[in-house]
Amino acid sequence: MFSRFLPCFLSPRSSRDVGQSEIQDRLNRRIETMKEILDITRQPGMSIGVIHHGQEAFKYNYGLRDIENRTNSDTLYCIASLSKAFMAASLDLLVQRGEFSWDDIIESIIPEFKHVDKPNDFSSTTVRDICSHRTGLLSLDEITQGLDARILIHKKDVVKVCNALPVKHDLRTSYLYNNALYELAGHIVERKSGYANWGQFQHDHIFKPLGMTRTTAFRSVHYTDDNIATPYMILSNGKPSKIAPTELSAESMNGGSGGIRSSVNDMLKWCQSLLASFEGDHVANLVRQESPVFDRSTIANSRSAENGDYCAGWCYHRTPGKLGLISPNRELESPILGEKSPSLLLYGHQGDVPGYTSSLYIIPETRSAIVILSNGTGFSDATDWIAQDLIQTMYELQPAVNFVSVAQKGYNRYISHYDRDFKTPLEEHRELRTAMPPLRDLVGTYIMKKLDIVRLDVTIDPANPTRLQMIINEQQDQAWKLWHYHYDVFCQLPDGPDECLARGLDRTSWTSFLINFERDADEKVHQLRWQLDGVDVYFRRQ
Repeated sequence: MFSRFLPCFLSPRSSRDVGQSEIQDRLNRRIETMKEILDITRQPGMSIGVIHHGQEAFKYNYGLRDIENRTNSDTLYCIASLSKAFMAASLDLLVQRGEFSWDDIIESIIPEFKHVDKPNDFSSTTVRDICSHRTGLLSLDEITQGLDARILIHKKDVVKVCNALPVKHDLRTSYLYNNALYELAGHIVERKSGYANWGQFQHDHIFKPLGMTRTTAFRSVHYTDDNIATPYMILSNGKPSKIAPTELSAESMNGGSGGIRSSVNDMLKWCQSLLASFEGDHVANLVRQESPVFDRSTIANSRSAENGDYCAGWCYHRTPGKLGLISPNRELESPILGEKSPSLLLYGHQGDVPGYTSSLYIIPETRSAIVILSNGTGFSDATDWIAQDLIQTMYELQPAVNFVSVAQKGYNRYISHYDRDFKTPLEEHRELRTAMPPLRDLVGTYIMKKLDIVRLDVTIDPANPTRLQMIINEQQDQAWKLWHYHYDVFCQLPDGPDECLARGLDRTSWTSFLINFERDADEKVHQLRWQLDGVDVYFRRQ
């Protein structure tokens, strides 16, 4: 365990000594840079808020929340993984009540939590473990969070899902981001609070006390609020493609990881309460100064200390270092900030679901915060680049990074993502001129081993008899087209990047597009193997 209370030394001419008016002037002078970054990444709309010395210092709204209306600081966005900090705060409220401790094992709270493959190895998993991404368990997002922002597994099955999560690392040995375990955290909130739904608990104990009247964990707000941003995916030609709002919510599986909707105005109220906690002021009895929520629990990358660490719903960053630990930009371009400046301590997080991106940082030393919310999945994450540019500007970090240039480099890598990371390696590893097996040999229903609520139905594609179709959990809109790759292996990679983008599809590995049909000693297909994040997941044929 690392302590968060380390000194933060700023230069004599740092923002600690700079007046509000000068900070405002500095930030206003960055508006043209923001516009340049947005022109590169193409997000339709964005709302920005900055607190400095505990006071509002800057607000800026840009672009459209839909095809007709401009954004404003009360526009609602899905904040995606910024939701994790609210779940951590919910747990901490219950810890304050004495319901459990951060180091209580999950089995003591949820007796039915027992890993099916390695029950002994994971019997000591604690509340702190599941919130700091150090269990080593895969999240199974490819199966849970489907195409078109759909959720494919029911929330009531969260414990069953978490019991069957594939193991990639031993407990507490490596950082491995896991959305499913934040839904398990929500289940703990429900079980220990007496609330039927963690979203209502957060409303009553966090949102309402802080005056966050625009914030909710329920998806129904998309149908009742006329100031909510429409989600868009940006296609390869730069045009926005409207998609359905994510089904992540307090009523869905994985909603605890990313289901909250909020506005910049409300998020600044949240930041104010957190900043106050660092000075011992317990606003609305929320996160306490001595709470472990901000303790460093997991080293994100032991080979690159500048990458940052994970706490509980928060990332720990200290300059010189790389910010944006959770941003998709980490796979594109990630500069080091403040190499020639005194060190600065920041806590932050990013959010990313189809059609929405977001970034948030708090800087306790100067009681500062930056919140940026956007309604687009663009050519890299503008919220991350702009947040880092504002931090660099506020604290005059040197050498100055040109974030327009960084965004352009990120754009170049982003538009080549489909070919570079998927199509090319698939072509390189494919063995040509292998015979396609009779498709009838492969048709059938396949059930995930150890998790029988996950079903794959493989049929011949009704639109193309030379291909297969794979439907997840009997949901007809979750049909994957499978084309023959080689031998008994089929590929689900769509024909082009826009088909991926329009349906909100993103993967990190080319191997996750391969479906391997495996035969027994009698040469009959008895199972299929799907490699997810480097781990083989097996489905038994019925």
